[in-house]
Amino acid sequence: MHIASDLFPNAECNTAVHEYCEATSTPLAPHIAQHRADTLAFCATSGAEPMMMVSAIQAQTLHFLAKLVQAKRILEIGCFTGFSSLAWEDAIKGQPGAEVVTLDLAGTKTTEFAKATFKKTGTDGVIKMIEGDAQDSLLTLTGTFNLIFIDVNKDGYIGCLEKILSRNLLAPNGLIIADNALFHGLLTTKAHLHPLYKRQASVDQAMHIDRFNKWVLENERLESVILPMFDGLNLIRVKD
Repeated sequence: MHIASDLFPNAECNTAVHEYCEATSTPLAPHIAQHRADTLAFCATSGAEPMMMVSAIQAQTLHFLAKLVQAKRILEIGCFTGFSSLAWEDAIKGQPGAEVVTLDLAGTKTTEFAKATFKKTGTDGVIKMIEGDAQDSLLTLTGTFNLIFIDVNKDGYIGCLEKILSRNLLAPNGLIIADNALFHGLLTTKAHLHPLYKRQASVDQAMHIDRFNKWVLENERLESVILPMFDGLNLIRVKD
């Protein structure tokens, strides 16, 4: 949920730049913006972690990328409350066969919140929720997707991508986006300078992401670039 750059000398400037980018980019549809506000209120009362939701400007970015690659079918691995799902749906709606397939665990408060949102907003005709373990759910999918977004438990990133590749779920010229590719910077050589370095759970998550990034880099079928925006986006394409 942050934009980080040496161009901006302090947190106040970073925040101001973030707000400027959001305000001067094409806005999200009103029902999506309302859902973000509803999610923050839901998190305040349910104990769910709001940092698991992408920021508004990241949702605007994902919406833009979906249109840029002319996506028709999108696979989202990790739904949370459905904020990014709504952005995907808005980007591809109106096309024959448009579909967003989103995967998340069954029976959680956030999954139920997302399903209720899709029904309330009338987006459940395009958004299909599959509940259960993501890697198990991947084995049930058929067809291909133009864009695949990975934002699940960090120790599952490699397993998910292995299944995507082995089952040929990515369409020709498709795009894979892996979120949290920098994980607060805890996978760099300066991780010990970060306040979160004292939290072993955070360091462990970062190490899973580091292994994933290096696995992608060393895979001869893949080409990738990691963007230092938000918490890091790893953009991946299949070369063959």
